[in-house]
Amino acid sequence: MQKGPSSLSMGSPWKPFLLLSIISGLSDFARAVASRPMSYAAVLRLKADGASSVLSSRSRPRQHYSSGLETTEWPAFSSQPLSALRLISSQEDHRSEESEEFGPVFIQEPDDAIFPLNSTEKKVMLQCEARSNPPPVYRWLINGTEVDIEADYRYSLIDGSLIITNVSEVTDHGTYQCRAANSVGVILSREALLQFAYLGAFSGKSRGGVSVREGQGVVLMCIPPPHSPEIIYSWVFNEFPSFVAEDSRRFISQDTGNLYISKVQPSDVGSYICLVKNTVTNARVLSPPTPLTLKTDGVMGEYEPKIEVHFPTSVLAAKGVTVRLECFALGK
Repeated sequence: MQKGPSSLSMGSPWKPFLLLSIISGLSDFARAVASRPMSYAAVLRLKADGASSVLSSRSRPRQHYSSGLETTEWPAFSSQPLSALRLISSQEDHRSEESEEFGPVFIQEPDDAIFPLNSTEKKVMLQCEARSNPPPVYRWLINGTEVDIEADYRYSLIDGSLIITNVSEVTDHGTYQCRAANSVGVILSREALLQFAYLGAFSGKSRGGVSVREGQGVVLMCIPPPHSPEIIYSWVFNEFPSFVAEDSRRFISQDTGNLYISKVQPSDVGSYICLVKNTVTNARVLSPPTPLTLKTDGVMGEYEPKIEVHFPTSVLAAKGVTVRLECFALGK
């Protein structure tokens, strides 16, 4: 059946209008989508509840359709431990702390040092480090007088620590202090004592013999050589390595090095040699021998005790250290 002219005239006029309407709607939508990144960026700047400033890598836009037009719904922010705003705020706080001025505070102060004179490395380091803003300037004092680092090539600084090369007992022995200063304040460290460890030799002069009666008390003198710091005393009986064993009759003073025998017996007759050992260098030296003999004019009778080794009237000691008080008497 052939279509009438009326049906053609009814359908053709509204199709162009429908096409124009769709195109107009799409243009409006495109403009709306184009404007979304700006709004989204604004949300990024304003969000401060711990959400991340980046989208999750797993997130994808969800799509839905309305009136035949496709629209996009943006996903929510993914949760992260620290937001961008918090990170920026933390950095600003740190910069604020760095810009705040304060006086020096010691992180490390110098300690007492003992330098062995027989060391192959002739160098000493006294450590010192302080924290301040502005950074501190360091100076060193020896026995209360400032060390002239620029004038003496033997002295140098590494940060705040003092380096002494070609160290000498004559010029460098003493008490050191580190001084740290900036525009806010000045601090002075505790005192540090620099000592030198050495052990000289005994005099080569021979020692005379000691003769006593059986049962009599006797003291054999050590007379140690020059040394620093402390030394340990022991005695060799007749020949090395036979050492004198301390007991109720025999005592070796670690103050003087002398050997005390409260009552001599025939078994004590022989040759005695004092041996000293440096506690730092472990060097050892032996004294000339001292012969001990018995008199033949009789046996010593009983006699009252006589204290030969005395301890001082007062001893200054730090809490927790070991204190040795010596006391020994001769008698029979």
